[in-house]
Amino acid sequence: MIAMHNFRTFRKFILPAAAAGLLFYGRLTAGIPGTSPTGGKLLEMTYPFDARTIYWPTAKPFTVTKLEWRVNQGGWWYASNNYGASEHGGTHVDAPIHFFEKGRTIDQIPLGEWIGPAIKIDVVAECVNNREYQLTVKDVKRWEAKHGRVPVNSWVLMYTGIDTKYYPDPQKVLGTLKKGDAALAELSFPGFSAEVATFLVKERNIKGIGLDTPSIDHGQSKDFQVHRICFAADKLAIENIASLDKLPEKGAMLYVIPMLIKDGTGSPARIFALLP
Repeated sequence: MIAMHNFRTFRKFILPAAAAGLLFYGRLTAGIPGTSPTGGKLLEMTYPFDARTIYWPTAKPFTVTKLEWRVNQGGWWYASNNYGASEHGGTHVDAPIHFFEKGRTIDQIPLGEWIGPAIKIDVVAECVNNREYQLTVKDVKRWEAKHGRVPVNSWVLMYTGIDTKYYPDPQKVLGTLKKGDAALAELSFPGFSAEVATFLVKERNIKGIGLDTPSIDHGQSKDFQVHRICFAADKLAIENIASLDKLPEKGAMLYVIPMLIKDGTGSPARIFALLP
């Protein structure tokens, strides 16, 4: 039996999202808007999972094995696959437990918490000049000078241009083609700074952060301070989000639908935005 407060969340957020997904499942591809049942435009913000999906160099990549794709002895068509992968790869989310011992796991986070308004902070020009660029408080305040204060309980998305331009080329996204521990010294991509992570969780009370690179910490981070700061504050994170070039700087509603993994530290997610 669904508790009344959960039912209101279900009716307000989940039913429209589910209806939209069912109606346009076959039409939406990354970066191409569909249309919601209410007439709003939907923006797919998920990279498909396949053999080219980008994972952390030490993580197990995505695999899919076709089991049956044929007309069987009974005369009807039957198709089925096996799949497997690390939790952290491709378009995915992080739960606080990922870097905080007392943090919540994926299955402990209500679905409604993943849904909320999104703002985009464009630092593509800065990242062109510096692949290790880290978002600053100054960048946030520059956005606020144009759009007003960051809304409470919103997603703050950093648009670097890295994935948008290069995904799924591992050399251009990760900075290396190496695998395993040997790759870690060569990782190179932008991320949030510890300073701005602290500012956002303490001064702006956000829902979480996300960006179009493989990590909310920059590639050469050795201590993953951004992960630790955000998750100690019970905030959420998205990595390798697609189509940020097509998301407006404000006004969109972001729907993040992670796989419900028991004790999950992270999860692949289907992410889309309802555009203003």
